[in-house]
Amino acid sequence: MKILFLLSLFFSLQISYSQKVNVSGIAQTSDKRGNILIVLNDTLQKLPKNFPTLEYQKIWKNEDLVRFSDDNGNFSFTADIKDKLVFSELDYISQTHTISDLLSKKDSIKVILQREPCVEYIPCNEVDPDIYIFIGKKIEVSPVENQRYCNSFPFDSKNKSKYKILKKFSKNIDFKIIDFVSYDHASMVRYDEFENVLLFVGKYCNELIHQKYQYQPVYKMKNGRWAIPVFEEYDTTKRKSNKEPHKVEMAEPITVTRWQSHQKLEVTYPEPYFEINEGKVYMRYGYYPEDLITK
Repeated sequence: MKILFLLSLFFSLQISYSQKVNVSGIAQTSDKRGNILIVLNDTLQKLPKNFPTLEYQKIWKNEDLVRFSDDNGNFSFTADIKDKLVFSELDYISQTHTISDLLSKKDSIKVILQREPCVEYIPCNEVDPDIYIFIGKKIEVSPVENQRYCNSFPFDSKNKSKYKILKKFSKNIDFKIIDFVSYDHASMVRYDEFENVLLFVGKYCNELIHQKYQYQPVYKMKNGRWAIPVFEEYDTTKRKSNKEPHKVEMAEPITVTRWQSHQKLEVTYPEPYFEINEGKVYMRYGYYPEDLITK
Protein backbone atom coordinates (compact mmCIF):
# COMPACT_ATOMS: atom_id res chain seq x y z
CA MET A 1 0.00 0.00 0.00
CA LYS A 2 2.83 2.35 0.89
CA ILE A 3 4.51 1.70 -2.45
CA LEU A 4 1.26 2.31 -4.30
CA PHE A 5 0.78 5.56 -2.41
CA LEU A 6 4.29 6.79 -3.27
CA LEU A 7 3.81 5.92 -6.95
CA SER A 8 0.48 7.72 -6.99
CA LEU A 9 2.07 10.78 -5.40
CA PHE A 10 4.95 10.67 -7.89
CA PHE A 11 2.65 10.62 -10.93
CA SER A 12 0.39 13.32 -9.56
CA LEU A 13 3.42 15.56 -9.00
CA GLN A 14 4.60 14.92 -12.57
CA ILE A 15 1.22 15.81 -14.00
CA SER A 16 1.02 19.01 -11.98
CA TYR A 17 4.58 19.93 -12.93
CA SER A 18 3.91 19.55 -16.68
CA GLN A 19 0.64 21.44 -16.75
CA LYS A 20 0.19 24.80 -18.44
CA VAL A 21 0.50 27.90 -16.28
CA ASN A 22 0.08 31.60 -16.92
CA VAL A 23 2.83 34.08 -16.24
CA SER A 24 2.19 37.84 -16.33
CA GLY A 25 4.44 40.79 -15.73
CA ILE A 26 6.39 43.67 -17.24
CA ALA A 27 8.88 43.37 -20.12
CA GLN A 28 10.45 46.61 -21.29
CA THR A 29 13.77 48.27 -22.10
CA SER A 30 15.91 50.11 -19.58
CA ASP A 31 14.49 53.37 -20.94
CA LYS A 32 10.95 52.07 -20.25
CA ARG A 33 9.87 51.23 -23.79
CA GLY A 34 7.51 48.32 -24.29
CA ASN A 35 6.74 46.20 -27.36
CA ILE A 36 9.36 43.60 -26.42
CA LEU A 37 9.42 40.43 -28.52
CA ILE A 38 8.72 37.32 -26.42
CA VAL A 39 9.32 33.91 -28.00
CA LEU A 40 8.61 30.51 -26.49
CA ASN A 41 11.71 28.31 -26.26
CA ASP A 42 13.58 30.46 -28.81
CA THR A 43 11.39 28.94 -31.54
CA LEU A 44 12.34 31.43 -34.28
CA GLN A 45 16.10 31.08 -33.87
CA LYS A 46 15.90 27.30 -33.98
CA LEU A 47 14.22 27.23 -37.38
CA PRO A 48 16.44 26.00 -40.26
CA LYS A 49 17.65 28.59 -42.76
CA ASN A 50 15.59 27.08 -45.57
CA PHE A 51 12.39 27.03 -43.50
CA PRO A 52 9.37 27.83 -45.74
CA THR A 53 8.36 31.50 -45.64
CA LEU A 54 4.64 30.80 -45.26
CA GLU A 55 5.25 28.46 -42.33
CA TYR A 56 7.53 31.05 -40.78
CA GLN A 57 4.77 33.65 -41.04
CA LYS A 58 2.32 31.25 -39.39
CA ILE A 59 4.65 30.92 -36.40
CA TRP A 60 4.88 34.72 -36.11
CA LYS A 61 1.08 34.89 -35.95
CA ASN A 62 0.79 32.06 -33.40
CA GLU A 63 0.32 33.74 -30.02
CA ASP A 64 1.09 30.45 -28.27
CA LEU A 65 4.65 30.84 -29.58
CA VAL A 66 5.26 34.54 -30.22
CA ARG A 67 3.95 37.61 -28.44
CA PHE A 68 4.87 41.22 -27.72
CA SER A 69 4.52 43.18 -24.52
CA ASP A 70 2.21 46.19 -24.92
CA ASP A 71 3.31 49.84 -25.09
CA ASN A 72 3.69 49.94 -21.30
CA GLY A 73 5.51 46.61 -21.14
CA ASN A 74 2.64 44.46 -19.85
CA PHE A 75 2.68 40.86 -21.03
CA SER A 76 0.95 37.57 -20.35
CA PHE A 77 2.05 34.14 -21.58
CA THR A 78 0.63 30.66 -21.05
CA ALA A 79 3.13 27.80 -21.27
CA ASP A 80 4.48 24.73 -19.56
CA ILE A 81 6.25 25.49 -16.30
CA LYS A 82 9.45 23.92 -17.72
CA ASP A 83 9.38 26.12 -20.85
CA LYS A 84 11.60 29.12 -21.48
CA LEU A 85 10.72 32.59 -22.66
CA VAL A 86 13.22 34.64 -24.69
CA PHE A 87 12.84 38.43 -24.41
CA SER A 88 14.54 40.51 -27.11
CA GLU A 89 14.65 43.91 -28.78
CA LEU A 90 16.96 45.46 -31.39
CA ASP A 91 20.12 46.99 -29.84
CA TYR A 92 19.36 45.45 -26.43
CA ILE A 93 20.80 42.37 -24.72
CA SER A 94 18.34 39.46 -24.87
CA GLN A 95 17.31 37.59 -21.76
CA THR A 96 16.09 34.00 -21.35
CA HIS A 97 14.00 32.93 -18.34
CA THR A 98 12.25 29.67 -17.48
CA ILE A 99 8.59 29.95 -16.53
CA SER A 100 9.38 28.41 -13.14
CA ASP A 101 12.05 31.06 -12.45
CA LEU A 102 9.67 33.86 -13.34
CA LEU A 103 6.94 32.47 -11.09
CA SER A 104 9.38 32.08 -8.20
CA LYS A 105 10.03 35.82 -8.01
CA LYS A 106 8.69 37.26 -4.78
CA ASP A 107 7.93 40.67 -6.20
CA SER A 108 6.07 41.41 -9.40
CA ILE A 109 7.69 39.95 -12.52
CA LYS A 110 9.85 42.49 -14.34
CA VAL A 111 12.19 41.81 -17.26
CA ILE A 112 14.29 44.88 -18.06
CA LEU A 113 16.51 44.68 -21.16
CA GLN A 114 19.77 46.64 -21.04
CA ARG A 115 21.28 48.33 -24.08
CA GLU A 116 24.09 46.61 -25.91
CA PRO A 117 27.47 48.32 -25.47
CA CYS A 118 28.09 51.04 -28.05
CA VAL A 119 30.67 53.68 -28.90
CA GLU A 120 30.25 57.21 -30.16
CA TYR A 121 30.61 57.56 -33.91
CA ILE A 122 33.28 60.13 -34.77
CA PRO A 123 33.30 60.94 -38.50
CA CYS A 124 36.61 61.11 -40.32
CA ASN A 125 37.11 64.54 -41.89
CA GLU A 126 40.12 63.61 -44.00
CA VAL A 127 40.27 66.25 -46.75
CA ASP A 128 43.09 64.96 -48.93
CA PRO A 129 43.54 61.21 -48.36
CA ASP A 130 46.27 59.14 -49.96
CA ILE A 131 44.79 57.12 -52.82
CA TYR A 132 46.17 53.74 -53.82
CA ILE A 133 45.31 52.65 -57.37
CA PHE A 134 46.23 49.12 -58.43
CA ILE A 135 45.11 45.93 -60.07
CA GLY A 136 44.54 43.37 -57.35
CA LYS A 137 43.95 39.63 -57.23
CA LYS A 138 41.42 38.55 -54.61
CA ILE A 139 42.86 36.54 -51.74
CA GLU A 140 40.01 36.80 -49.25
CA VAL A 141 36.87 38.87 -48.68
CA SER A 142 34.81 38.26 -45.55
CA PRO A 143 31.97 40.11 -43.79
CA VAL A 144 32.66 42.10 -40.63
CA GLU A 145 30.05 42.82 -38.00
CA ASN A 146 29.40 46.54 -37.89
CA GLN A 147 30.37 48.35 -34.73
CA ARG A 148 27.28 49.51 -32.87
CA TYR A 149 27.31 53.28 -32.50
CA CYS A 150 25.30 55.18 -29.90
CA ASN A 151 24.68 58.15 -32.18
CA SER A 152 24.52 56.59 -35.66
CA PHE A 153 23.09 53.59 -37.49
CA PRO A 154 25.15 51.94 -40.27
CA PHE A 155 23.15 51.26 -43.40
CA ASP A 156 26.02 49.65 -45.33
CA SER A 157 27.40 46.14 -44.99
CA LYS A 158 31.08 46.02 -44.06
CA ASN A 159 33.69 43.65 -45.48
CA LYS A 160 37.33 42.94 -44.76
CA SER A 161 39.40 42.36 -47.90
CA LYS A 162 42.88 41.06 -48.66
CA TYR A 163 44.31 41.45 -52.18
CA LYS A 164 47.59 40.73 -53.90
CA ILE A 165 48.99 43.67 -55.86
CA LEU A 166 49.42 42.66 -59.51
CA LYS A 167 50.08 46.07 -61.08
CA LYS A 168 50.58 49.50 -59.49
CA PHE A 169 49.24 52.74 -60.90
CA SER A 170 50.15 55.05 -58.02
CA LYS A 171 53.70 55.64 -56.82
CA ASN A 172 52.85 55.41 -53.11
CA ILE A 173 52.45 51.62 -53.16
CA ASP A 174 55.47 49.83 -51.70
CA PHE A 175 53.76 46.61 -50.60
CA LYS A 176 52.72 43.37 -52.31
CA ILE A 177 49.63 42.60 -50.20
CA ILE A 178 46.96 45.10 -49.13
CA ASP A 179 44.30 44.78 -46.43
CA PHE A 180 41.38 47.18 -46.50
CA VAL A 181 37.71 47.44 -45.57
CA SER A 182 34.79 48.22 -47.83
CA TYR A 183 31.24 49.42 -47.31
CA ASP A 184 28.42 48.49 -49.64
CA HIS A 185 24.72 49.29 -49.87
CA ALA A 186 23.02 46.49 -51.82
CA SER A 187 25.14 46.70 -54.98
CA MET A 188 23.90 44.60 -57.87
CA VAL A 189 27.47 43.64 -58.77
CA ARG A 190 30.23 43.94 -56.17
CA TYR A 191 33.97 44.24 -56.76
CA ASP A 192 34.67 40.91 -55.05
CA GLU A 193 32.68 38.96 -57.65
CA PHE A 194 35.73 39.23 -59.90
CA GLU A 195 39.08 37.57 -59.37
CA ASN A 196 41.11 40.53 -60.70
CA VAL A 197 39.99 44.15 -60.39
CA LEU A 198 41.25 47.68 -60.78
CA LEU A 199 40.75 49.10 -57.28
CA PHE A 200 40.82 52.54 -55.70
CA VAL A 201 41.60 52.51 -51.96
CA GLY A 202 41.88 55.63 -49.81
CA LYS A 203 43.61 56.14 -46.48
CA TYR A 204 41.11 57.85 -44.18
CA CYS A 205 42.25 58.64 -40.62
CA ASN A 206 44.84 55.83 -40.79
CA GLU A 207 42.33 53.27 -42.09
CA LEU A 208 42.44 51.86 -45.63
CA ILE A 209 38.94 51.99 -47.15
CA HIS A 210 37.79 51.03 -50.63
CA GLN A 211 36.49 54.05 -52.54
CA LYS A 212 32.81 53.16 -52.63
CA TYR A 213 31.67 51.59 -55.92
CA GLN A 214 34.97 52.53 -57.63
CA TYR A 215 36.34 49.41 -59.27
CA GLN A 216 36.72 47.87 -62.71
CA PRO A 217 37.04 44.15 -63.52
CA VAL A 218 40.17 43.49 -65.56
CA TYR A 219 41.23 40.63 -67.81
CA LYS A 220 44.59 39.58 -69.20
CA MET A 221 45.07 39.92 -72.94
CA LYS A 222 47.28 37.74 -75.11
CA ASN A 223 49.73 40.65 -75.48
CA GLY A 224 50.22 40.68 -71.67
CA ARG A 225 48.22 43.85 -71.03
CA TRP A 226 45.14 44.20 -68.85
CA ALA A 227 41.87 45.37 -70.38
CA ILE A 228 38.44 46.39 -69.09
CA PRO A 229 35.02 45.72 -70.70
CA VAL A 230 33.37 48.63 -72.49
CA PHE A 231 30.10 48.63 -70.49
CA GLU A 232 29.22 48.91 -66.81
CA GLU A 233 28.65 45.61 -65.04
CA TYR A 234 25.23 46.67 -63.72
CA ASP A 235 24.06 48.45 -66.90
CA THR A 236 25.32 47.08 -70.18
CA THR A 237 23.84 50.02 -72.11
CA LYS A 238 26.16 52.45 -70.31
CA ARG A 239 29.69 52.86 -71.61
CA LYS A 240 32.52 53.45 -69.15
CA SER A 241 34.16 56.13 -71.26
CA ASN A 242 33.53 58.31 -74.28
CA LYS A 243 36.96 57.33 -75.59
CA GLU A 244 37.22 54.88 -78.44
CA PRO A 245 37.98 51.38 -77.08
CA HIS A 246 40.95 49.32 -78.27
CA LYS A 247 40.70 46.15 -80.30
CA VAL A 248 41.85 43.39 -77.93
CA GLU A 249 42.36 39.63 -77.85
CA MET A 250 41.65 37.89 -74.56
CA ALA A 251 43.82 35.17 -73.07
CA GLU A 252 40.84 33.75 -71.09
CA PRO A 253 37.05 34.28 -71.40
CA ILE A 254 35.27 36.98 -69.41
CA THR A 255 33.68 36.25 -66.02
CA VAL A 256 29.88 36.27 -66.16
CA THR A 257 28.56 37.64 -62.85
CA ARG A 258 25.53 36.35 -60.95
CA TRP A 259 23.63 39.48 -62.05
CA GLN A 260 24.34 38.92 -65.72
CA SER A 261 23.90 35.13 -65.67
CA HIS A 262 20.10 35.50 -65.58
CA GLN A 263 20.05 37.40 -68.87
CA LYS A 264 20.71 36.29 -72.42
CA LEU A 265 24.42 36.58 -73.16
CA GLU A 266 23.71 38.11 -76.60
CA VAL A 267 21.85 40.99 -74.94
CA THR A 268 24.31 41.51 -72.11
CA TYR A 269 27.40 41.25 -74.32
CA PRO A 270 26.48 42.82 -77.68
CA GLU A 271 28.49 42.67 -80.86
CA PRO A 272 30.92 43.98 -82.00
CA TYR A 273 32.34 44.65 -78.51
CA PHE A 274 32.03 41.00 -77.46
CA GLU A 275 32.01 37.59 -79.09
CA ILE A 276 30.19 34.56 -77.73
CA ASN A 277 31.75 31.23 -78.63
CA GLU A 278 30.31 27.95 -77.29
CA GLY A 279 28.72 29.77 -74.34
CA LYS A 280 31.89 31.64 -73.43
CA VAL A 281 32.23 35.42 -73.68
CA TYR A 282 35.29 37.17 -75.12
CA MET A 283 36.02 40.88 -75.32
CA ARG A 284 36.80 42.10 -78.78
CA TYR A 285 37.05 45.76 -77.76
CA GLY A 286 38.00 47.13 -74.37
CA TYR A 287 39.73 49.89 -72.43
CA TYR A 288 43.15 49.80 -70.87
CA PRO A 289 43.23 50.86 -67.18
CA GLU A 290 45.14 54.02 -68.10
CA ASP A 291 42.14 55.11 -70.20
CA LEU A 292 39.90 55.25 -67.13
CA ILE A 293 42.25 56.58 -64.45
CA THR A 294 41.96 60.32 -64.00
CA LYS A 295 44.65 62.17 -62.11
